Amino acid sequence: MRWNRPFMIATLALAFLAPAPAVQGAEMIDGIVAVVDDTVIMYSDVIRKMRDLGVERIDGMSIRQTLQVMVEDAVVAGVYRRMGLPPVDERTAQQVSRDMNVDIVSARNFIMKSNIMDLMVKSRVVITESMIREYYDSRPDYRGVPALHLKQILVGEDDGRAGRIMDEIVSGTPFDDVARRSSDLLVNGSCDIGWVALDHLAPEVRAALEGASPGDVRGPVRLDGKTLIYQLVERGTSGGRRLEDVREEIVETLREKHRNEAFRHWLDMTLAEHYIGIFL
Repeated sequence: MRWNRPFMIATLALAFLAPAPAVQGAEMIDGIVAVVDDTVIMYSDVIRKMRDLGVERIDGMSIRQTLQVMVEDAVVAGVYRRMGLPPVDERTAQQVSRDMNVDIVSARNFIMKSNIMDLMVKSRVVITESMIREYYDSRPDYRGVPALHLKQILVGEDDGRAGRIMDEIVSGTPFDDVARRSSDLLVNGSCDIGWVALDHLAPEVRAALEGASPGDVRGPVRLDGKTLIYQLVERGTSGGRRLEDVREEIVETLREKHRNEAFRHWLDMTLAEHYIGIFL
């Protein structure tokens, strides 16, 4: 049944003599809480939707947030029908419902939004090289974190050995040779402990290596009852990934981000074109 506007407004005025919900567990006489064009949303519809979504706390804020979603869904469903798009496949909706752990109605609405999004905004999203580079540079997991490539000599019981070791290195004996003879700990027979992120080094070790250049030997450093001597091999980054290796991943991430932003803008404009009354 199509409602005429004066009758609708008069009906709403009577319906909202009922008190608005406030706190969890509060009782409310069922009434109209929103109208979207010809779609009427009752308070009981909102509560049912919240339960379908698994919302545990029913309070004013969660009710308003759920109602906003329902308003948007009603507009999207109307646009979807007017665009002449095919009905949502039930098996696809059931799969999305399981994958997203939402009720079947929310799954259908998600599919409708996705289909409209593809038609309305996907082709308008352009990802430039500068956008890719900026995103890459903003992500520590892509560009890596500052790190040092180190060699290490560990002396467990320092009875003066650390001083003698330092004297031997200073006199010109290669660090690796001294380490093989004198270190109490070697990794696979080597003093090379590889790349270590600066943030993973103890403050005492970071302080000792500050300002060191490749080839420099620093120490002895006392730490947890042990004595450590380091040689800096090189400075660089650890844990990074090359731009070439993550380009497609970044493009897809940016495309999805801007696609959602463009759709949000389109949806806001579309909502403004519809009669929407929220009475909560």
